[in-house]
Amino acid sequence: MEKEEYQQEVYEEMKELDLDDTEDTEENRFLNQQEMQEGYGSPQVEERHNQHTFLANSLNLEQPEKVTFMTISELGTPLFNLRFLLDIEDICKYYLDDLSENLGLQNKISLYFRDKIKNISDSGMSYEGFVQKLNVTKKMESTRQRIKNLGEMKGGKK
Repeated sequence: MEKEEYQQEVYEEMKELDLDDTEDTEENRFLNQQEMQEGYGSPQVEERHNQHTFLANSLNLEQPEKVTFMTISELGTPLFNLRFLLDIEDICKYYLDDLSENLGLQNKISLYFRDKIKNISDSGMSYEGFVQKLNVTKKMESTRQRIKNLGEMKGGKK
């Protein structure tokens, strides 16, 4: 009898260990799933763009010179060209940002050049009603061609 009781005890202990293992496995799986969701996030709906959203977003950009449609007559003759001002702004940021941050100041020199860039490029979208043309009209073209002989289309001979 003692042997059977011992075997029964061992069997019950093994069952308990097996249950503990399955609970641990399920808990680990749940935690891993939560970590993956937190790491990757839930799926986001892809943003759809049309001409209206493009124009609205492009007019609110911090760097409008990247989307503007500028001409020489519209710009007049600025003292410095746009690319030169962009380079000077980059140089000022590179050399003066750390210094001004250490002194607890704002880098107003690079802000000055940013303002000059905006002065040149801000009105660029209005050239010849550029914004209104894009916003109101949508040009759709289709061409129609007549096929003289269907045999030619299939690679046949006359």
